[in-house]
Amino acid sequence: MPTKAIQTLAKKYDEYPDDMFKDTRMSLGEHIEELRYRMLNALKWLLVFLVLGFILDAIGGSIGNPKVGIGKPMLKVITEPVESQTRDFYYRRAMKIADEKLAKITKGEPTEIARIRQKLKDNDNNLTALTSEERESYLGAPADLRTTFKVKQLEAAFGPAKSGTPDEVSLVLQVYPAEISSLSDTGQALIESKQYLTTLSAQEAFVVYFKVQMLCGVVLACPFILYQFWAFVGAGLYPHEKRYAYLFFGPSVLLFIAGVVLCQFIVLPGAVKALLMFNEVLGFDPDIRLNEWLSLAIILPLVFGVSFQTPLVMVFLNRIGIFSAEDYLTKWRYACIIIAFFAAIITPTPDVITMLYLFVPMFGLYMVGILICHQFPGFDPSEDTESEAAEEVAV
Repeated sequence: MPTKAIQTLAKKYDEYPDDMFKDTRMSLGEHIEELRYRMLNALKWLLVFLVLGFILDAIGGSIGNPKVGIGKPMLKVITEPVESQTRDFYYRRAMKIADEKLAKITKGEPTEIARIRQKLKDNDNNLTALTSEERESYLGAPADLRTTFKVKQLEAAFGPAKSGTPDEVSLVLQVYPAEISSLSDTGQALIESKQYLTTLSAQEAFVVYFKVQMLCGVVLACPFILYQFWAFVGAGLYPHEKRYAYLFFGPSVLLFIAGVVLCQFIVLPGAVKALLMFNEVLGFDPDIRLNEWLSLAIILPLVFGVSFQTPLVMVFLNRIGIFSAEDYLTKWRYACIIIAFFAAIITPTPDVITMLYLFVPMFGLYMVGILICHQFPGFDPSEDTESEAAEEVAV
């Protein structure tokens, strides 16, 4: 910190009387007791919201409404990016295989591929519109499927059965296994019966659910926890320090929420899609573990929320005279390198896509910080030097 800035801060502290904290001054033991009291109060509020979350989840489960609750709806929000992107991954792969099959039928002729696609489109993708040779090339050879059905099921169409007719009839149907597999995958996608996140132990699902419920409890109890923290720390701060805390608290919360929202709804889906591209290129099936995904889905939004505090840090350093708006602007190349290095280190995934998702908004916020520092300049050492020189001349 520049010498003039230190001197200015020292002068500000000298303005306050020596006995300013006489009413709040405590011994070490009293401080520890006060800290214990505040921590117990914060823990009580956390337990209240934790129990409330379990109760609301139970009510939502009993009435069959998954949107009622705290932990379970939030768990759905957390798992939605990987679920949707993995579902899209399998859909893209199915479309790729279908295109390869069409190329095999038509020997790669673009006009023939267009004709087959148009025929399937005109018949609602009904494969019976294709010739037997085209179906066999597309789906492979048919196989026998043995089935049994009750004769009474046919009475509505063919009338009552004659006497002596058996109750059940066995038939052998010729089906295409590939078509059955395709219909099964389509049905799973329509009713969303297939889950793309797996657990590898009996207790993993419960542990993950409890972690999410705990996180929701901390978020909901955050105002009460912060109040207890401020009641302990604020008693030992000077008025101008409290003023800085009040001034920065609102923007800090808004920037943190903005970073979390951006990460949850834009970064996480994009990062999962980019990472699954390697499975698509290499031909592997993704088998994503629930606990591992939860670690990424919780840490990455927190990283974005904290990283979005960049303008506030810049404004604070500007206000106390360490850096000016001109310093930030002339050193933007160094800042670019530092932000890129920070984004590469702090993001928990090794891919460059996630790193760029953090680097771009952080650099944009850096430029916003420059604009704010320019509009609301802080301490200027040159002005303080001029005022001291004027005082010496007057003396």
